[in-house]
Amino acid sequence: MRNIHTKIFSILFSVILFGSLISCGGPGSDNSAAALLGLDIPASATKTEALTRYADLAYESYNQAATDAASLLTALTTFTTTPNETNLTAARNAWVVARSSYLVTEAFRFSDGPIDGTTGHCGAPGGSDYSGTDDCEGAINAWPLDEVVIDNYISSLSSTPTFANIYAKNGDSTLASGSEGDTEKVVMTGYHAIEYLLWGQDNTSSGDNTVPGQRPATDFSGSGIPSYRRAYILAVTQGLIGHLQQVRDQWDPAVTSGTYRTDTFLTSGNTDTSLGLVFTGLTSFMVQEWGGDRLSGVDSELQEDEHSCFSDTTKADFYYDAQGVYNIWTGNYSIKKGVNISTGAGLVNLLSSKNQGSVTSQIESARDTFCINLDNETTDPNYTTSCPGGSLSHRYDQVIMHPADSQHSVLENVGLLINTTLAQNVVRAKNVLGL
Repeated sequence: MRNIHTKIFSILFSVILFGSLISCGGPGSDNSAAALLGLDIPASATKTEALTRYADLAYESYNQAATDAASLLTALTTFTTTPNETNLTAARNAWVVARSSYLVTEAFRFSDGPIDGTTGHCGAPGGSDYSGTDDCEGAINAWPLDEVVIDNYISSLSSTPTFANIYAKNGDSTLASGSEGDTEKVVMTGYHAIEYLLWGQDNTSSGDNTVPGQRPATDFSGSGIPSYRRAYILAVTQGLIGHLQQVRDQWDPAVTSGTYRTDTFLTSGNTDTSLGLVFTGLTSFMVQEWGGDRLSGVDSELQEDEHSCFSDTTKADFYYDAQGVYNIWTGNYSIKKGVNISTGAGLVNLLSSKNQGSVTSQIESARDTFCINLDNETTDPNYTTSCPGGSLSHRYDQVIMHPADSQHSVLENVGLLINTTLAQNVVRAKNVLGL
């Protein structure tokens, strides 16, 4: 699976980046009034406190994602029972909300935790849950996705599919007929499969993509293929909820044994190892995913390299990835900008004032580069009709497809900020802590 390759690359990159910075100068000291006064306020949290908060944040974040995915299932049940345009719009709006709460969890990736660690915790339904040993991230959010394989699968059905039936087809090359022929794109489950079913292909406006996919509600109305499409979208959403719960439960603070949280992450004597994995995960996420793969369209100029290409909500992918990193760094759990749902000790609290560098403001800057302003994103927690100057207010696919677009340089600059400046400063912080 694609995620295995990216994980290996990320670990290698982080090791190289970490090594390259050992001989570098100390971290920046320009982020606070204390620095201007020559003060160095000491760290305000212990490593154990920061790790416990990280574990609590993970539980809270995945729990919200599972809750919002359940709301999406409710909206989809209404839509598939009564397939009309009003109910389709409501289901799409529920996907936008569910997507935002999942995206802030992505900063927990690449840390060898329950979301993408080895051995995994997800798979086809087993008894009353969706447990297994597969990589959960691949089951929940694998990308890119070749939409033709989903159409091929649905067209081949002669009876209602179950989630186990669908899950077993992930990576099945026999479905690639007439598609792009890349078996790594044979993705049958997760957010992007649901996104495709709700929006359809985004090849509107003579290929210039000035609106997202325009799938009609009638695609879900009637017997035969429409009925299988209804069953498919309900099954994969139930599977999504199950897999999110599998990850969440590994971080459950109410469980005293038998979880990743209790048996590995917070085990006495494992503090530096766990904290080191947290920092390595963040830098890998910044370089390989957030500021890497997801910005590949800036160079390729292909809409195919847009992450959420069916719904055109890609700017939200970047925004909430930043918010997730910000949550872990500050210890505050937030989805809507400036509204803290809970607070605690973050990684920043492990560092004295002079050793914090400019990481906090750099994460904020990367987040605020992306303005969520499209008219199909009105239910997004951070939707706005007024974008600040310097932010990306144009459609993401329009910008990457048209290098002459006046906002193309915005993406180039934020890429450098995320995968170079910010990643280096996080590694410096890790070095300061002796990890």
